[in-house]
Amino acid sequence: MPTDCLLPHAGFGPFTASEWDLSPEHSLMLPVQPGDLLQSTRGTVWITVDGDPRDTLLATGDLHTVGERAVLRLSGFDAPRVKVLSRQPVQARAWRDTQGWRHWLPMARAWAHRRLQASAI
Repeated sequence: MPTDCLLPHAGFGPFTASEWDLSPEHSLMLPVQPGDLLQSTRGTVWITVDGDPRDTLLATGDLHTVGERAVLRLSGFDAPRVKVLSRQPVQARAWRDTQGWRHWLPMARAWAHRRLQASAI
């Protein structure tokens, strides 16, 4: 549930704070704006952007500042909780991962193998 808050740094201004519990079976699709802040308040939060090879991992207490407008896919594997501070209310939606994070590594291996085969042609 969103709550209004003020950060101690005067340059940031008022933000809306929202928090979500994450699970290994679901991703949270989160549209964000430049300057939004994400913080792991519990566990490890895995942040990905579709099409971007750079992932971000936040441990408990870590903070990430969003640099560009994007839709983030948030997930985790140790019962994480994420807090988002944004100038606008954030409308997140849960997305059921087809097989959960436990199956991502085999899928990534298969994808890498196909890429190697394609580059050998």
